Amino acid sequence: MGPPPVDGEYFEWIDVLESVALARDRYTMLELGAGYGRWAVRAAAAVRQRGIRECHLIAVEADPVHFTWLQQHFCDNGLDPGQHTLIHGAIGDQPGKILFYCQMPGRQDRADQWYGQFITRSNEELQTKAQEFYAGFPVIEHKSGWKSIEVQAVTLRDLLQDLDRVDLIDMDVQGEELNIVRSAIDDLDRKVCRLHIGTHTHHIEKGLRKTLRRHGWICHFDYPVQSEAETEFGPIRFDDGVQSWINPRLQNEVPR
Repeated sequence: MGPPPVDGEYFEWIDVLESVALARDRYTMLELGAGYGRWAVRAAAAVRQRGIRECHLIAVEADPVHFTWLQQHFCDNGLDPGQHTLIHGAIGDQPGKILFYCQMPGRQDRADQWYGQFITRSNEELQTKAQEFYAGFPVIEHKSGWKSIEVQAVTLRDLLQDLDRVDLIDMDVQGEELNIVRSAIDDLDRKVCRLHIGTHTHHIEKGLRKTLRRHGWICHFDYPVQSEAETEFGPIRFDDGVQSWINPRLQNEVPR
C-alpha cells in the first residue's frame, strides 16, 4: 500500500504521524466528531509500529449509527474498546442534553453517506416529535424541515480533567470548533501538544487564529474552508478548512 493521496486530508496524516513520532513512552489522542474513528485507529497503528506500549484513545461521536461503527472499527483493528474511552455524545462548550441533526430537509440520508451532522442551530424552532426513530432515538422534526435527536453533550474540559498530557486532539465538530477551543483554552495550554482542526467558516478560522496566537500556540498549517491553495505538495482543493497548531510549552520540535 502506497502513501495517501495528496488532498485536504494529507495534513491530517502529517499531524497524526508527527504526533506519534514525537510521543514519549505513552501516546494519548482525542478524536472529537470521530465518525467511525478512522484517525484514532490510524494513530494506534502508527503507535504499534513505533513500539509504544501504552496508548489511550478517546473518541467522541454523537450519531448513534456511527458510534456503533466506531466500536466495531476498534474491534476489527485489534483494539479493545474497553481499554480506551469511546463516548456516545456531542462535544460542546456546555454539558447537558442537546439536539443533534440526523436528517436534512426532504432527504433520507443514509448514515454511510453523510458524516456532516451537527448540533442544531440556536434559532431552530421545534415543530413536533415525528412518529419515527433513528437508531432507537425519537426523532424531532423542526419547522425548517430538518430532523434531530436528543443526545448528551460532553465538554472538552471534562475530557481533559484526568489527563496529564495529550499528544494530539483531532477535531471535526461541524462549526463548534471555536466555541470548544475558547471554552477549554487554559486546559489546552497546560496539557495538549498539538491540535488538528477541521474548520467550517472564515469567521471561525479568524477566531481560532486570534485565540490560539494570543495563547502562544504556533501555527503549523492553515488552509481556509472552500479554497484552492498552493501547498508544498502542490495545489490542493479544501472543502473543510484545515488548521494545525503546536503548543511550544509541551513540544518544541517538528520533524520535517
